[in-house]
Amino acid sequence: MMKVEERDDVVIMNGLEISGFVDKAKRCTTCQNHVIYDDTFDAYFCASCNDWKEEKCSDSHCYYCLQRPERPLPSK
Repeated sequence: MMKVEERDDVVIMNGLEISGFVDKAKRCTTCQNHVIYDDTFDAYFCASCNDWKEEKCSDSHCYYCLQRPERPLPSK
């Protein structure tokens, strides 16, 4: 089970820190856990499912989407 903590503007998941916040108003449609907003990629994801909750935008020059990895969290 993943341990998720939030301190100031940082979310810590099993020791991995990202800039963002846990959105208590949004839940993953698959597992019902709260989703996390990742400030680095300007996108929401589910830590439990390790899936982005929104598609990349259609702008081929978008800084955020160009840098966004296939999955939000690194493989174990």
